[in-house]
Amino acid sequence: MFNFKKTKNIELSQTTCESFLIILIKIAQILNKANLTTQNQVVENLVDLVSQQNDEQFIKLLNSSDMWGGSGAVWEVYIEDNDCAREFETEMIKLINLMEGQNVLGKGIKPIRKIFINNMEK
Repeated sequence: MFNFKKTKNIELSQTTCESFLIILIKIAQILNKANLTTQNQVVENLVDLVSQQNDEQFIKLLNSSDMWGGSGAVWEVYIEDNDCAREFETEMIKLINLMEGQNVLGKGIKPIRKIFINNMEK
């Protein structure tokens, strides 16, 4: 389903890492509030990797099926609280935009952004 981007020789700037951290911490807070522990753990792992400046492993997990795959993936969670769901979708759009801007966006993720944008317009 996905053709994930190769991560060799990619180094993220400190500013970029901080931008990822801000978004990922917010996503983790939302997932934690919604009691989505499995998906929260994936995001917490991303926070740890980017904090440790482990760029290659961070980008690999960021583009993984744990984030963007099928049932059980982070992007596909159901959040009952409408305000939290909207906030989650907003942060996921920000995440995808940042990934695209940093040229670390794997194939198959752009259509997910369209789903979130369409949901926000409802």
